[in-house]
Amino acid sequence: MTLSRRQLLKGLGWAGAGLTAIAGPAYALTPWPALPHRKAPSADDAAAWVSLRPDGRVELVLPRTEIGQGIAVSFRQIVAEETGFPLEHVMAIHPRSDRLPPTRATVGSDSIKDFGPLLAQASAALAAALKRDGIDSAAPPSGGWAAFVAKPRILAAAAINAAEPVSFKRGAVRRVVGKPAAMDQIRAIVTGDGSLYADDVRLPGMVFAAALRAPRLGATLDNVDDTAAHAIQGYLGLHHIKTGAFIAAATRGSLERCAAAVKAAWVGGDIADDVIARSIDIDSGLSRGALEHVIVQSGTLTRPFDIDLRLDVPMAAHASMEPRTAVARFDEHGGLEIWSGTQDVTFVHSVVAKSMRLSSDRVVVHGCRVGGGFGGKTICVQELDAALLARVLKRPVKIQWTRIDEFREAFHRPPSSHRIKARLTPDGGLDTWHHAFRSGHVIFTSAAMGTALQFATSFVGDPGVSRGALPPYVSAGTRVEFEDVRLPVHTGPWRSLGAASNIWAIETAIDALARKRREDGVAFRRRLIAPQWPRLRRALDRVAAEANWPALRSSPDIGYGVACGIYKDMSYAGVIAEVTRSRGRMRVTRLWCAHDCGMIVNPDQVRAQVEGNLVWGIGMALHEELGIVDGHLGATSFADYPVPRYSDVPNMIIDLVDAGDASTGAGETAIVAATAAITNAIAAMTGKSVTRLPWRDQTV
Repeated sequence: MTLSRRQLLKGLGWAGAGLTAIAGPAYALTPWPALPHRKAPSADDAAAWVSLRPDGRVELVLPRTEIGQGIAVSFRQIVAEETGFPLEHVMAIHPRSDRLPPTRATVGSDSIKDFGPLLAQASAALAAALKRDGIDSAAPPSGGWAAFVAKPRILAAAAINAAEPVSFKRGAVRRVVGKPAAMDQIRAIVTGDGSLYADDVRLPGMVFAAALRAPRLGATLDNVDDTAAHAIQGYLGLHHIKTGAFIAAATRGSLERCAAAVKAAWVGGDIADDVIARSIDIDSGLSRGALEHVIVQSGTLTRPFDIDLRLDVPMAAHASMEPRTAVARFDEHGGLEIWSGTQDVTFVHSVVAKSMRLSSDRVVVHGCRVGGGFGGKTICVQELDAALLARVLKRPVKIQWTRIDEFREAFHRPPSSHRIKARLTPDGGLDTWHHAFRSGHVIFTSAAMGTALQFATSFVGDPGVSRGALPPYVSAGTRVEFEDVRLPVHTGPWRSLGAASNIWAIETAIDALARKRREDGVAFRRRLIAPQWPRLRRALDRVAAEANWPALRSSPDIGYGVACGIYKDMSYAGVIAEVTRSRGRMRVTRLWCAHDCGMIVNPDQVRAQVEGNLVWGIGMALHEELGIVDGHLGATSFADYPVPRYSDVPNMIIDLVDAGDASTGAGETAIVAATAAITNAIAAMTGKSVTRLPWRDQTV
């Protein structure tokens, strides 16, 4: 997909008038494979993000989805900083496929790192163009803004590349960037007054649809009897489309009644409840020799080992508060519009256009605010279903998953099984480190890949599975190896990908080694951190000072644990947890975190991200587990898939480290240390490592 000037100006919605930063020749529309866009953004891309409107405001088309991380306000701050316009005069609209060139999915905590500097350059170029025309952003030009922008002005990419923004310049004096600012649409979020999410979309003549769902994993539909549903007012029939069987109704209430009346018979799907545990069992894998993929092999592995730990991480759901929802509508000319809370507008556009054999310029995908994504809303499912049904029914269609759908039909964090063996030198250094693990897929997921692509990717290691598996500690002999295993359930990206599980295993083993030596956990880690990670050592020092670590003393009823970690080799966190035990229940009562993601655009939003990370760590350590029960994924609601509640949230002391380094990512960093800090606090109480998540009083 490419975006021409004509398309962009048409998408502006006011006869093409305005000052728009767009560069390069007009592009021809060509077919493209339905694969996620991975290319890094360029100046040509950034040119489409900002424009001056006739009312004197700067419009920002967000190249990243607002999923609660506050990227909308952070990007607005960058635009305001560079253009000189007040923050309230910069408006952001959610991603739209007719207003953006191909854009990477909103994942990986790379919005500020990869998109922020380019946005600053485009905004600075816009400001320079105004200055050349003698225009002061603080006051309207003679004749008003509408007259000034009546003739479109096109800025060349060279002007964007030549711009000298201040937002990310070390030592620059900034007005807006680096200061707290409230999240966009916060009033509407709190009051419910406003259209924010895909479910808020209401269209004339809109109907509702739902898929018939198999009661067991792997079952296929044999036959359907919808006789009783025909007697229900509003029933619009049973429809078989390429993605499955669906029923439709005029209202949401009638859809629920019809779904209860339809009787479907299913065959197959005889899956044992222990199939996942057997599939990823690390000891079974190692019994056959070396694992398939070796991340690092250096030095010699020396026996005997001082620790030999088997560590297990279960499958986990994204558990977003907002269920997946999409609305699709065809216009009288055959053009298709889709509204969805997706993390990847470009991919949805690509999949729908290709699957339905539509020209790309006939499809517009409107991204909506996402009520929690965490990697789970990166593929195209309900959007294609809604579009196919809208074509059949010739009416706008809304599809919204139920909570049961969210647990049983979505992809989840893959389970993993780890074996870590390590040996210390006589002076307390690391002589041997051997980490072997098996996991379901993350990037090469069956949730988005057909059989052919699954086969093609089976020859290379899944990079999502291996993320975070390299320890930051110096060892004379190191071997890290893994296998990615195709499972009978859909697995995929879950906040931090494999890093949360892998670093939990690493930090659990490091803590066990420190206890073996009866050495302080902070001092032990600090001594072993490799020289190339001074920022990790700094984060560890900062959190230890913030918590007054030397004064903390564990007992059978209160424990203090520490962990640290690196996310994507660019962001750093140190976490200390205080956990108390009462009547057999563990509760996290305090968390300290030092967090280094480089230069910070909006400290309030980064702090909120860190808080969310820490709460996810609580869930991972003490609550979340998704398993197979009677041939299907066991959870049907939050009653049987507990997540942390407000009562579980402890006092959190957060130290944001901003030493002027380049911005990296905050969205997933603290997770990699939070879980291990909590379980290490439990180990400090019991003297035994927590070897299975979530903690269930199963220590060895």
